[in-house]
Amino acid sequence: MVEGAGAVFAENQALTWLASLANFPSAAGGVFMQGGTVGNLSALVAARHKARKQFPQVKRWVIVATELAHSSIQSAAEIMDVELIKVNNADEISKNLTMLAEITEKKVFAIVATAGSTNLGIIDDLKVIGAIANEHQIWFHVDGAYGLAGLCAPSVRPLFNGIERADSLIVDPHKWLFAPFDACALIYREPHLAKKVHLQHAEDRKSTRLNSS
Repeated sequence: MVEGAGAVFAENQALTWLASLANFPSAAGGVFMQGGTVGNLSALVAARHKARKQFPQVKRWVIVATELAHSSIQSAAEIMDVELIKVNNADEISKNLTMLAEITEKKVFAIVATAGSTNLGIIDDLKVIGAIANEHQIWFHVDGAYGLAGLCAPSVRPLFNGIERADSLIVDPHKWLFAPFDACALIYREPHLAKKVHLQHAEDRKSTRLNSS
């Protein structure tokens, strides 16, 4: 096995292990990225792409996130030119979904929960928030960059119940998992959905080239 192929195999094994900790299906998969900011953005881009296919008539898209959400969620919303609504609890999520359901041109395409806030390590109620997202068929993303490695510890594993409902999650191995360099593991329940969005194609060989002469 060549060195490059060995590295890819090792990465895939690590991603499979992380997915199994979250009780994701065996078909789950993902990729290592430079950091949580890029991971969150990539997941939300995939979420919006899926929603656009389902609801082509919608003109304005919305992310709902809890007050604990990392600043990168705000940044992602600004980059994507979508609205971000922050809520204090699950009840407020339901109220906003009910309100927005009456506005045909605006729709929530993702609900973001936090699994370990950066400053205090607070974990959202993933079970309740995930149930709401699943009930409304909205993409459920969990930002676990800081704390989701706690899935490895039986003593705190119950705090993350509901993570199995997520459509995507991130966790940073350099925080609790002793990785020697910055890295973010982005994992999708259905990786083929993300592949459709992020797949790149080489330039068309038949395209006209500038004359260098």
